[in-house]
Amino acid sequence: MTTSTAETILTLLVDRENEWMSGQELALELNISRAAIWKAIGKLIADGFTIESQRGPGKGYRYVASEKMSVTGISHYLSEQTKAINLQVFDTLPSTNTYAKIGLISDTITQPSVIIANVQTKGAGHFGRSFSSPAQTGLYISFALPIGADKPVTPHLLAIASAVAVARTIKSLLAIELDFKWLNDLYYQGKKVGGILTEAVVNIESQTYSAIVIGIGLNLTNQAAELSFITKELDISRNQIAASLIDHFFDLYAHDEDKQVLADYRVHLLDLGKQVHIKYADQDITGLSKGVDDAGYLLVETQTGLTKLSAGETR
Repeated sequence: MTTSTAETILTLLVDRENEWMSGQELALELNISRAAIWKAIGKLIADGFTIESQRGPGKGYRYVASEKMSVTGISHYLSEQTKAINLQVFDTLPSTNTYAKIGLISDTITQPSVIIANVQTKGAGHFGRSFSSPAQTGLYISFALPIGADKPVTPHLLAIASAVAVARTIKSLLAIELDFKWLNDLYYQGKKVGGILTEAVVNIESQTYSAIVIGIGLNLTNQAAELSFITKELDISRNQIAASLIDHFFDLYAHDEDKQVLADYRVHLLDLGKQVHIKYADQDITGLSKGVDDAGYLLVETQTGLTKLSAGETR
């Protein structure tokens, strides 16, 4: 894929975030004219990036972290282990999960990939409900994971790991503790702030999973949304939050037998020891939540005995 002049300049400026680079420096670095630099900077500003410009010694152009999400902005914060991941960022998508599923089914996505949208016009939650996804205020991200014989996956364990990855990200960056309701509703101070939707792509002939899509929607700052929010004002960029989540997710994906994941999930499970009403497939299950076993199943004591659940949504 060809990298444009604007993308190259953005990379240089992001690598020296909040530092000035003169037009002359950029022109020499890229072996192009200062007029071409000026034109590319104008395009970046028009695309929503915050780039300041000032004349004078020691001045020029500098990138200021903003709410504009981009591959370059996110990659800047990624660890060396995940910098090579296939990352796609869009201003607008109907749904990151839908885009990921289409890519997996059509074989245009053949390796673990991350899909991010600044806005979702048809974001979806559990049981087909809509998920409000306005610009600048949330994180809307999907992990597209082709499944091979060398990497068997247990969907409900991967869903639990995804919730823990989100919680670890938010704790490390914002010093905020998130809680969970079975299976993957995200809560802060007793109010829902996001959710995780796990979807499988099934091979019809073998009736086995050929791919998994993990979609995560998190309301960071939107106080007018139906969901609650994590903070009134975000003091770090969504690019950094996305990068941290990608790092945490793929670290857990690579170490899927990490027992600490289940331990962290249990500690923050709001349903523990409470009467729960859970919609599971076409069933409505009511009983006492007894916790999560070592295989990642929720144990619910019902009138007919102990029931093990691998999915479902707490009502």
